[in-house]
Amino acid sequence: MKKQAIINILRWAAVADALGVPAEMRKRGTYPEITEMQPSAFWQQPAGSWSDDTSMTLCLLDNLTADGDYDDLMQRFESYMRYGTNTPRGEIFDIGRTCAHAIRNYAVNQITPLKCGDASPEANGNGALMRIAPLAIVLQHEPELARRFEVAHDYTVLTHRHARSIVGSFIFLELLHHILNGQNLLQAITTIQPILNEFLKGTEYAAEMSYYRALFDSHFRQLPAQDIPVSGYVVDTLLAAVWLVLNQESPRKVVLNAVNFGGDTDTIATVASSLASAGQSTIPVAPDWWHQLLNSEFLDQKFSSFADWFAEI
Repeated sequence: MKKQAIINILRWAAVADALGVPAEMRKRGTYPEITEMQPSAFWQQPAGSWSDDTSMTLCLLDNLTADGDYDDLMQRFESYMRYGTNTPRGEIFDIGRTCAHAIRNYAVNQITPLKCGDASPEANGNGALMRIAPLAIVLQHEPELARRFEVAHDYTVLTHRHARSIVGSFIFLELLHHILNGQNLLQAITTIQPILNEFLKGTEYAAEMSYYRALFDSHFRQLPAQDIPVSGYVVDTLLAAVWLVLNQESPRKVVLNAVNFGGDTDTIATVASSLASAGQSTIPVAPDWWHQLLNSEFLDQKFSSFADWFAEI
């Protein structure tokens, strides 16, 4: 993948996050249509503010470009949570409870990174899903499914250790893997279902595939919008993101529909934008959105460094 294509994908996710922040957890149809950056009354943040989705993704980018281990990444998460590192204005305003708990497990309780995530069924939020898309770029040419699963597993359990979250991350990264290698989203869905079912058969993860079964239904795309849940539950977020991409033909339309879809708008938009832009990585982010984004020069520095490291020459 070329450098600019990688930067485009990362930029789409950042603008999607910032566009979604003002509508986060608001019910669909109860707020004016969002078409540009707006301030967040709930979070008391100015227009163009990006959330923990982008901040924790930046921690991952820094970790990957530094060739860091899991301790390194947890330290970067800690710096974000304690000191506002990798935030638009040097202060934290939004972090998920499960992510914060995992970071405290590492920083305070000195638990080893791969045991920091909460393994309870109640901890299946989307806090891992929102930050792992760059791993698909790193793994684009990795031929071994077992290795791709290992990476999805390990980077997920840092904050979310239940099997359902791990499977959600695996499905998301496998969709991105196949899209980055030339398939469209619908083809990728059809391709990975039997592969993942066979690979996970006989493991503790096999039963978790049933929670995502709607995604693999041939009629999923035709479901009405009101039948698509939009909560911060990992299953709901992934299904909503996939449904949005299946029903729109461009990253811009995907993002606009996502941020006006209600619910966990910033994360749903972030995940959906990654799926949409991965297949159309030559499409740049609209300049008006990008220039309305806070600290966009800082983001571009991070994105460019990551792209320099992993782009194909």
